[in-house]
Amino acid sequence: MTDALSRCPSCGSSQVGWRFYAKSLPPESAAFELLACSSCGLGWTSPALPEHEMAPWYPPSYYGRENVRFHWSLEALVRVFTRRRAGAIRDRSRPGPALDVGCGRGILLSQLRDLGYEPYGVEISEHAAWNARNRAGAEVHVGNFMTAPYGAEQFHVVVFWHVLEHMSNPFAALRHAHALLKKGGLLVVAVPNLDSLQARLSGRNWFHLDIPRHYYHFTRRSLEGALRRSGFRLVETAHFSFEQNPYGWVQSLFNMLGFRFNFLYDILKNRTSRTAPRRRNPFQLLLIAALLPVAVPLAVLMTVLEAWLRRGGTVEMYAVKE
Repeated sequence: MTDALSRCPSCGSSQVGWRFYAKSLPPESAAFELLACSSCGLGWTSPALPEHEMAPWYPPSYYGRENVRFHWSLEALVRVFTRRRAGAIRDRSRPGPALDVGCGRGILLSQLRDLGYEPYGVEISEHAAWNARNRAGAEVHVGNFMTAPYGAEQFHVVVFWHVLEHMSNPFAALRHAHALLKKGGLLVVAVPNLDSLQARLSGRNWFHLDIPRHYYHFTRRSLEGALRRSGFRLVETAHFSFEQNPYGWVQSLFNMLGFRFNFLYDILKNRTSRTAPRRRNPFQLLLIAALLPVAVPLAVLMTVLEAWLRRGGTVEMYAVKE
């Protein structure tokens, strides 16, 4: 991926334009722009950092101790949502080898194993892979998905759950996933939706923008086109995610109001993942607590509205290999 693309890497259109200067994660002196295709809506981060220069944006706090980021009560919710995700996969596929790309500590793989699948994972973190191997019983490759030692038509299921946007070449990754799937195999993809209401309204303050870790910023249309060009047939699209979208609204709202960027997200983490000590921001902490009784119901209402309009803050797609 080059810093300035003259054509959209998804649909090939030359209608490429500038959207805005983006707020980046620390180091805050780094300057990034969001460019986008006027035809399919795909966005991308410019300049795009080479993968070997991304380490400062993935510090130990990004993963948390033993890959546990949040307070125990939120971690319990993570497992509930993951169990539902595993159930959705089971409803749309038959048990067999299943590959989770970016599997983390293997929560989804553990749930799929309990449903009769053979769990496989790809992870860039050796520590996360250790947890997936030893706690989920998964076979995990540490390194690049494109060079993982898997064979053609090996899998019944391949999952990219909020991972595709982190890849420097997600289109090659989709083609590779197609090669790894058996005919009729299921591809599961979830990404933030740049064409969502919350993205449009909050702009550079959008929680799910996550620049520069996100190389690409998909829309429903651009992801559908990428799947089709990779040889998949789309069977289902979901715009409602109670796991992702209400919080996306809440945090984006607080970012727009001028609070420390993603401050609420930070204070919901456990001590090993937190980057902004709460005691250094007591006024913001109290004000957020006062606003939450209003912000949360509003966020739920907006989540329902954006799903009804098919412009959810995140979009989930289920596709099969033709």
